[in-house]
Amino acid sequence: MSLYERFDRAAEPRSRQMLDYHLVYAACFAVLLVKAGLRRAGALAGGHPPPTIRSIVADVRIEAANCATSSFMGM
Repeated sequence: MSLYERFDRAAEPRSRQMLDYHLVYAACFAVLLVKAGLRRAGALAGGHPPPTIRSIVADVRIEAANCATSSFMGM
């Protein structure tokens, strides 16, 4: 067996794992984006400044990455 055949055979499970990760990340991102938007809108409606300086998308990206990563750890 050549080295090329080994890498070719091992490429399929990894691409499946990445697809699963990206699907979970997208689902977490969508849910958390709504949550963060409502939280920011509530803070602004109440007359309070936003809780962080970062943008909503930056906050959601961090939370979605944590959500997606922890979903594959068996927690």
